[in-house]
Amino acid sequence: MFSYTMYLFRHPLESMSHGWLIPFISLYALWVQRDKLRRASSKPSYLGLVFVVLCLIVFWFGSCGMQSRIEQVTLIGLLWSIPFAFWGREVARVLLFPVGYLVFTIPLTSFLDFFTVTLRLFSTNLTTLLVNGFGINVERVGNSLYSRVAGNEFNLSVADGCSGIESFFAILAFVTIYAWIKQKTLLQKIIMVVLSIPVSVIGNTVRLSSDCIVAHFFGQQAVGGYYHDYSGMAVGLLDVFMVVFIGKLVVELGRIIMVSNRIPNWLKQPAQVIDGDKSVSKRQTFIVPVLCVVMILIVCFVRYRRVEPAYGSTEFIADSLPASILDFTGVVPYFCHNEMCLSVSAENELKKSGQKVGQFKCLKCGEPLHLKAIGESNILPKETVILKRIYKSNDGLTYNVNVVIAGHTRQGIHRPEICLPSQGFSMEKTTTPTLKLSRDMELKIRVIDICDQNKMNSTLVYWFACEERVTSSHTKRILCDVWDRSVHNRINRWVMFSIFIPSGLESVESLDRFEKFLSEFYPQVIINEKRNSQ
Repeated sequence: MFSYTMYLFRHPLESMSHGWLIPFISLYALWVQRDKLRRASSKPSYLGLVFVVLCLIVFWFGSCGMQSRIEQVTLIGLLWSIPFAFWGREVARVLLFPVGYLVFTIPLTSFLDFFTVTLRLFSTNLTTLLVNGFGINVERVGNSLYSRVAGNEFNLSVADGCSGIESFFAILAFVTIYAWIKQKTLLQKIIMVVLSIPVSVIGNTVRLSSDCIVAHFFGQQAVGGYYHDYSGMAVGLLDVFMVVFIGKLVVELGRIIMVSNRIPNWLKQPAQVIDGDKSVSKRQTFIVPVLCVVMILIVCFVRYRRVEPAYGSTEFIADSLPASILDFTGVVPYFCHNEMCLSVSAENELKKSGQKVGQFKCLKCGEPLHLKAIGESNILPKETVILKRIYKSNDGLTYNVNVVIAGHTRQGIHRPEICLPSQGFSMEKTTTPTLKLSRDMELKIRVIDICDQNKMNSTLVYWFACEERVTSSHTKRILCDVWDRSVHNRINRWVMFSIFIPSGLESVESLDRFEKFLSEFYPQVIINEKRNSQ
């Protein structure tokens, strides 16, 4: 867990540069309260023992399910519940902040991609209003900002790192410790932390607006490099000044609140530490610590002596996609890996040129062709299987269908929301409609409305399936994996269906036609019918 967490700290997608400081700040908060801890120490607590048991249960699911974030929650819980069991309730109350502050070491950026998309759209909307207010003509398309003014054209795409999610967690961590040190009452601290949200949004909007202004006057090239890096530092200082200013306002507000009788006293008054009960029962002193240690050792021993899990089967998926569906005819695309070419050829065109299946070569450069694109071959594990067909109807409607069959590792499948921005698409909206494929079969899908740099709107549809389940939710898929690995000692072999629709699914007619297509396509691809739709 520690090793994987350090890897995530260094990963640019997680935006966890502040995470390295959090344990040291937590230790500082613990050191400041060392006298309170001595005074609060009391007899061992059976209630603390209950929390230790709950944390060990969570540990079992996180460890067996190979979810480092759940293991981190377990570690934080044990750092709090074991002292609770050993020295009582008052010690647990004093430790609540120093230990709870460690939640800022849990990488959540990639896990909260739905929040990142919303934050990016909100930031670009706010930036568009602000920049246009300064007289610079800027247009928003998805999460990209365009200027069509002759001589001052620029195109800025708001990536995940510029959505404000990085500054949001960093500022929230800074404001939390600042409020704990400077504010006296619980209500003041809560107000301070809540106000950190608009501080993060304002700072990110200022940064994006400055990028647009610099691009307008000095060109798009001036925005990258040093300016992009150092403008983030300048905005960070602005955020700090705003936090300090808000802190002073909250102090003044607290003085007004103190005289109000409408606020509960437990919110108005600073928390007091009660001296712990020093009359300790020898039996309780012995039983609780011993039970803690024994339970932890048992769980760890059983976990690491557990037999290797069984892998699920992919026999419920057909070996190939159907050649035709209704009035749609499907062709298999082949990809050239020559970086100077990267052309895509249809199977029927290659056969017409006299080439044999398995020996296809690019019609442009003569290099061997592959069933996977070069990006898929470089990123995905070799054991990952991808079935592809491009279906085109008589009237020109096109569905690009991909069926990704994962191997034995978790890296075989990931959410499209992660890779769409890197492919030049901006995400406009996400929905999860339920399609009626037959009288007794429904399918919930995730629909993402996307827009490319040429302002062309399209739609991506996806969902996941394994032997026993079908779901459109990545979170549910992960939770199902955790449950099956922990309880049934089984690793599911997941399959991701993704369908790219260039014309989109904006109208009722287009959605109805897509529903009819799936009602014929899906039963031919899914062989096993024993799955629960979620």
